[in-house]
Amino acid sequence: MPLVSVVLTSYNHAVYLPQAIESALGQTLGDIEIVAIDDASTDGSPEILQRYADRIRVVLHETNRGTYATLNEGIALTGAPYIAILNSDDVWLPDKLQKQVAVMESDPRIGLVHTGFGVIDAQGNPIEGNPRGIRFHPNPQGDLLAELLTRNLFITSSVLFRRECIERCGRFEEHLFGMGDWDLWLRIAEHYSIGYVPEPLTLYRLHGQNTMYQSERMLADDLWIHEERIRKRIPDLLRHDSWRMRRAIGVALAALGVIYSRMERRDKAREAFLQSLRYHPWRLKTWLRLLGSRL
Repeated sequence: MPLVSVVLTSYNHAVYLPQAIESALGQTLGDIEIVAIDDASTDGSPEILQRYADRIRVVLHETNRGTYATLNEGIALTGAPYIAILNSDDVWLPDKLQKQVAVMESDPRIGLVHTGFGVIDAQGNPIEGNPRGIRFHPNPQGDLLAELLTRNLFITSSVLFRRECIERCGRFEEHLFGMGDWDLWLRIAEHYSIGYVPEPLTLYRLHGQNTMYQSERMLADDLWIHEERIRKRIPDLLRHDSWRMRRAIGVALAALGVIYSRMERRDKAREAFLQSLRYHPWRLKTWLRLLGSRL
């Protein structure tokens, strides 16, 4: 049995797909299996994948099932104890998996290991600065549940996680459009420590068609996660009793208020802001947003 299962999801990224595949095949860790699933692309991606069928397992969908259904299918088709996800527009550096496995095997409490990342444009050129407001936690390892309540910390293609995490915490939520990765990381962080390789071993590509640009569908995902995974689970989250957790719940509830404000649901927004202040009463930004929701 291989050590790492690589699940590569493909949808209308024909121009980037060969580089993604080659970066997976070029890993210095040789003990891997790769399954690539094309989710009914219309741009020639299936033909590109078929050219690699002698080295990777290729699955072609006739109808589009969505990102997270495709990921769940890929995970079910593989069997290695560690799972890595590679989006078809991203790229790995050669020693990414090898360094992640070393961190994972150093501590059985670690359930997920991610890496630093660089941002590239459609042509593969590095993008400097902070494009699209992408932020990265300054010390992203250890117990990160509180930090994950306030935002997603990991680029999906940078993550390696244990298969047992899926068995314990559940699969990707298939009804979500673009935030199902954050949802799963939240569940994993409740039970496992997070590891980190502080090198930019993952290249995240910005090209104008990324999921983040689908604002209405992403807003719906954001609302669901804040209501179902955070607000409804506050009693469970408070079992991790610390000022960090109470502060994080307060920030997350304030974010829920902002979501409702963007949806022009002012009563719901005020309710979320008021609840937020119970947990983080000294946050000026939330008081100002509450005032704004009343005007």
